[in-house]
Amino acid sequence: MNYNTYCVIMAGGIGNRFWPVSNHRCPKQFLDILHSGKSFIRQTYERISQIFPDNHIFIVTGKEYEEITQKQLPEIPVENILKEPYVRNTATCIAYAAYKIKDINPDAIMVIIPSDHFICNDYAYLQNLQEGMHFVSIHGGLLTIGITPTRAETEYGYIQVKSKDNSQKISAVKTFTEKPSAEIAQMFYDSDEFLWNAGIFIWCVKDIIEEFKTHMYDLHVLFTTASKLNTPAEPLFIQSVYGQCHNISIDVGIMEKSQHVYVLKGNFGWSDVGTWHAFHALCEKDEHNNVSNSGKVILNESNNCIVNTPPRKNVVIQGIDNLIIAEKDNYLMICNRKDEEKIKRFEKLFRKKQ
Repeated sequence: MNYNTYCVIMAGGIGNRFWPVSNHRCPKQFLDILHSGKSFIRQTYERISQIFPDNHIFIVTGKEYEEITQKQLPEIPVENILKEPYVRNTATCIAYAAYKIKDINPDAIMVIIPSDHFICNDYAYLQNLQEGMHFVSIHGGLLTIGITPTRAETEYGYIQVKSKDNSQKISAVKTFTEKPSAEIAQMFYDSDEFLWNAGIFIWCVKDIIEEFKTHMYDLHVLFTTASKLNTPAEPLFIQSVYGQCHNISIDVGIMEKSQHVYVLKGNFGWSDVGTWHAFHALCEKDEHNNVSNSGKVILNESNNCIVNTPPRKNVVIQGIDNLIIAEKDNYLMICNRKDEEKIKRFEKLFRKKQ
């Protein structure tokens, strides 16, 4: 293990596109949605702990999830759980970790990974992370990992590479595009110039801080003016900082603007499991393209359905096509698959009624 390397697991999302199974009280990263026997965040930790010591792994999550994080990841030191008082997207989340780690080790290399993605082939994944860390230690810059598309997917971001040499493992980045239309996604897929954006970043801490200073100076000032990071006053300091931050992604705030961005072509299986559509793609299907999470679900004369109900429930679905049926606690959702984009609003609608 290289003791200048640190891993930051981003675990602050609410996962509202998986409502009601994922909800504000217990988001997707803390759930075993794919029925593997372990939550997403537990699988993520066990994977990366093979190359990072526990005291070099940081979790950034909402302060309301501190207890469940400690319960699911008891190996992580309490001081390495960075608690966000408000949801402020990935730029602020990454800045918090970067400025904190810089105070601990100015020579640090950071790997930033999501907590709730599906990874197939752990060995290839860890090898790619190590290749990326080696690259930035020599060349500097901001490195992200892209995945070769297997279809024209509209739910993922895309990275366009400058080099058209498909044998080149690492290339400079030409453009970033967020969630294109079906027509543009097909163009990207056909061109062989685009990779899916896996949301994984690798860089030297000094380089990302220079980028914050250049492209998000207001954020840089907030984290460096009278900093109380790594002191007992850190929680109050972070409360103040987050109260003044904009909600902006690292892609928009830094990656799209920087002149020093590279992409490594990952050779592992990946999905962000961000939607019921992605869940359907990953799960075993019956002869009518239905997916269910329980042996107690009977689907008769029904096609292309997704059913996720409590294991104790006996469920019969008769003569229905293209529906998502999901239940948790006191919430039951029945939604046409073509309307899946509306799901992320449902929890907020219920909160307004209460």
